[in-house]
Amino acid sequence: MITLNAIYRDKKGTSNSRYVRKVHHKMPGIIYGKKFLKQELLILLEHDIVFNLQKNSNFFSKTLSIILDKKKFLVILKDIQYHAFKSILLHIDFLCVNNII
Repeated sequence: MITLNAIYRDKKGTSNSRYVRKVHHKMPGIIYGKKFLKQELLILLEHDIVFNLQKNSNFFSKTLSIILDKKKFLVILKDIQYHAFKSILLHIDFLCVNNII
């Protein structure tokens, strides 16, 4: 199982996402799912790690594990947004299928 380490992001919006991508070289994302989460979780992931993983087709069909502040979330990938002409990822969406503490 693929495990990704994430951190919370407290701000949302276009300007903050651009800043995080450019300065910190991280990629914004979200974890949603009403069955296991009370509210959506805004996260940041390492861009290069996710970029290399998404080259493999198994990344899109397997259950992934995201560790966020000592909590483990089992998720599936729902969507990735790509830049129009640069080879970078802009945003990633995950659906929570199980919440393990």
